[in-house]
Amino acid sequence: MIVLVVAALTLLIMSTVRKKAKRVPANDKHRAFYEAMEKGNNRIGVEKGCITCHNPQAIPLPEKHPPKEQCLICHMLHQPRH
Repeated sequence: MIVLVVAALTLLIMSTVRKKAKRVPANDKHRAFYEAMEKGNNRIGVEKGCITCHNPQAIPLPEKHPPKEQCLICHMLHQPRH
């Protein structure tokens, strides 16, 4: 029982300490992505456009960045303020 409690607390602490991914900037460069998501386009189709800028030639990803093409799973869009 104690082992389960310690394991649960460890997972809880590790999930809160883990560095959160940056949000997608709400700027002109990313406007098309916001608009596509607001129109109801699916995440997978929208994030395929990320590679047009975030690639080794233009804006390379950090050295320790996971090699994934699933940008909007970690990098959230800002919620519009009403």
